[in-house]
Amino acid sequence: MKNVKLITIAFLTFLIAVSPCSILQPNKVKAASSQIEDITRMGGANRFETSVKIAKQGWAHSDNVVLADAQGNDAFADAISGTSLAYYLDCPILLTNTNDTPNVVKDEISQLKAKNIYILGGTGVISNSQEENLKSNGYNVTRIAGSSRFDTACKAADILNSKSKIEKVYIAPADKFQYPLISAPYAARENGVVLFTSGNDINEITKNEILKLGVKDVSIVGSYNIVSYDAEAQLESLGINCFRMHGTTPQGIASDFINVNGNNSNGISIASGKMFPDALSGSVLTAKNNYNILLVDDGLSYTLNNNVKHAFIFGGTGAVSDNLGNYIKSAEDSKDISNAEIYQLYADARVSMEDIMFSIDNKEESNRVIMQDNNDEYVPVPEQYNSMDKVRDILSNYYTKGYLPTIMGYFKLLTNIDGQAVAPIGNVGISFYDTKKVLTNRQNINSNTIKANYNEYGAETGVFMDNITVTLSFENNSWKVSNIQYSDN
Repeated sequence: MKNVKLITIAFLTFLIAVSPCSILQPNKVKAASSQIEDITRMGGANRFETSVKIAKQGWAHSDNVVLADAQGNDAFADAISGTSLAYYLDCPILLTNTNDTPNVVKDEISQLKAKNIYILGGTGVISNSQEENLKSNGYNVTRIAGSSRFDTACKAADILNSKSKIEKVYIAPADKFQYPLISAPYAARENGVVLFTSGNDINEITKNEILKLGVKDVSIVGSYNIVSYDAEAQLESLGINCFRMHGTTPQGIASDFINVNGNNSNGISIASGKMFPDALSGSVLTAKNNYNILLVDDGLSYTLNNNVKHAFIFGGTGAVSDNLGNYIKSAEDSKDISNAEIYQLYADARVSMEDIMFSIDNKEESNRVIMQDNNDEYVPVPEQYNSMDKVRDILSNYYTKGYLPTIMGYFKLLTNIDGQAVAPIGNVGISFYDTKKVLTNRQNINSNTIKANYNEYGAETGVFMDNITVTLSFENNSWKVSNIQYSDN
């Protein structure tokens, strides 16, 4: 995809070494600000009970139920295809085994007074005998299944489209559950669906579905290491307008979703990022309440704006620890930000720049080159970034107002030719490299300023490269990067 003529951009494998205790011991920066007012945990003894508790939180009655397999993380793809359908039907997603419906789930279906059950996946994930048993109990059962996870997602889209015209598609990797799960509530709210890619290309099943739906806007979930620019180019060749959600990790992508779609939300949903069932069951409730979904491991790697007042936690303490719940509560009287959150913000800020530059770099193909009379060569800038205002809006989510002009300076070579935003071939303005960063020091300068120092090493060689000082400032109710300094000692 690249040749030596193009600039070198290969940056954020962003590894970090920090003390284990730093994740949940945030070195609080005190301030007179209020945060989370209430936290509701929905967790049972197992994933089936958790799905029932989530259903009870959102629905006292529903004519419809979506039933998904909960066994093994490979089952997520069929299941995620049901979030948008369940949102449209205003019904819960309940979880089941492969061979039989757990009693707690049967009881909930009965209490909901459901009439229609939509089964997600083929008989290999939810057996035919289970389907027949549900039918024998008087339920109208519709199975949504295809020859593959790609096909099943398309068939779920067809059913939804027959009821309500689909207006948007999200493309997410089919082999990593975190990314489609993060996007599912947003797709549901936008009358959209999640379809799948292998990461490197868009297969014929998905291409044909997008064309059949007549959708012209597609959001790609993740940076180049999640969904390649070759896949994006395939979509563009179909006349599709592509918009890429930035991030090289689930946390980074979730943060970008909040920046793009969710700053008007006053709530968050938290679920484990290590297993899919709780987040899946909660995805419809998240969409229903206009909340933003955050996946967590051992700690919270997100910075929360002060407009967040409510939180759902999906899963018991084995999935999302009490320590993390208590940490969220502690934000009520402080501008809490952990070392892990600082690093994630810094990483997200750099990825936002990298994605813009990488997308331009990717366009350097002979059929796209614009030749000027003076023989200067340019390539068109993707629509997502085709004005300085658009670039500025994206970067302002991560950088302070005062530091933004410095960052925008890296894009000074972008220009307009005949009303089209273009960039010169071979030099967009900055290079990125694969590195490992180790936190060496953190200083809370005052209630609105933090400095974090990192030693930077080559990711493969381990050779010391730079010392980096990242300054964060609290601006407009959120932490942002206000300065980055490099030194080689």
